[in-house]
Amino acid sequence: MSLFIFLKDIYLKFRQNDSARKNVFDHYFFNSKYYLHPTASTEDFSSLLNISPDQLDHISKLYYNCLFETLLIEHRYNYFLDELNNPINANLSMESVIKLCGYDSKENFLEVVKNHTSNNNI
Repeated sequence: MSLFIFLKDIYLKFRQNDSARKNVFDHYFFNSKYYLHPTASTEDFSSLLNISPDQLDHISKLYYNCLFETLLIEHRYNYFLDELNNPINANLSMESVIKLCGYDSKENFLEVVKNHTSNNNI
């Protein structure tokens, strides 16, 4: 029975490793484009990864040099710019492109961009 406990401890230590968490983080955030979800937030993503918001910010700072919320805003905004310049979306309204990029409304988009650009450069 002690072998089982030993293996369980090794598994838990590996699973809680920052690099292992980063792989899961990258999968959901980048590959699955979590940042496009309208409900995307630090609390929601930390719940998805089954870690605390502080641990999420730690991973974000360690690997991406910013808080998770900043990373979320930057990727959402960059995706918006890519979609805005995509010829496929030429016939879409600005509001449609904004909603495609995970913002609730045009006002929400403008507020987020205004707040973020006053604090940082996108």
